[in-house]
Amino acid sequence: MRCNYIREKKYQCGDDYMAVGVFSIIPQEHRGRGKKRKESSEGQKAKNKMASLRKRQRKALTNFSPAGMFLTGTYEDPFLPEDILACRRDVENYKRRVMAATCKRFGARREDIRLMLVAVRKGEAGRLHMHGFAECQGLTAAQRREWREMLEDLWRRRIPGSNEFEPLGTMNVNRIDMKKLLGKSVQGEYGTMGYFYGHKERLWVETANLRPAIEQAPNDGRWSRKQLRAACGEKQNDAKWWEQRFPGWKMEKCIVLEPGGLHESPKREGNGWERLEPQCYVILRRREAAILRT
Repeated sequence: MRCNYIREKKYQCGDDYMAVGVFSIIPQEHRGRGKKRKESSEGQKAKNKMASLRKRQRKALTNFSPAGMFLTGTYEDPFLPEDILACRRDVENYKRRVMAATCKRFGARREDIRLMLVAVRKGEAGRLHMHGFAECQGLTAAQRREWREMLEDLWRRRIPGSNEFEPLGTMNVNRIDMKKLLGKSVQGEYGTMGYFYGHKERLWVETANLRPAIEQAPNDGRWSRKQLRAACGEKQNDAKWWEQRFPGWKMEKCIVLEPGGLHESPKREGNGWERLEPQCYVILRRREAAILRT
């Protein structure tokens, strides 16, 4: 009788990407969901933050492509907000202006415009600013260039008592770099989203049409303990091995986590091996999409 299980948990991120977590579980988890445990320790808070980061990264992969834009908005001193809440109001106003101007200029539908924006502060005394992603479906290459200029120009406020506007500061707009989003560049394991989460304060502003990644039913019978150890060891960056595990998919990123880093089983008497095994989190791209974008 089998007493231990390796769980494979998949998340479908739009048409092109898939995230997969592989970790050991105890028999009670295989049979059914346990009661929710209190989560108050500092260690658990750190794990919750990383889980939120991965979920947000999956959401970005689901909704944005290389046709989208990466935004960074900063303030001139006279317009610097007093606190993060005031910064979020500026970001919300920016979202509203972008939606209205894009619909008016290009005839786009509101549901075709996707924005994932965040008001942030780096450190206790850091300067408030904003980052985010933007994409509008159905624009031509020429229209995307024009939209990019529009995104830069709309980081502004109305001059009180007039119909004129003045810039809040500088808005830099660049094409989304998928390597940075995936963490394949110099920005760390979790890439752009990890950079966002490196800010002490974060308040998100998003359009309602953003789709979450689709969580699939877990599979507890596809992996062995030996295969899990291989995935977390010598096969971590072996693209051919991962493609054999997931035919039709290309491995983009594999992160190996300490025991409990991705999933922590409820405590029980003794120290079962499943609580001591490393865990892995891999992001894959559909092979057809990889060929088209090469």
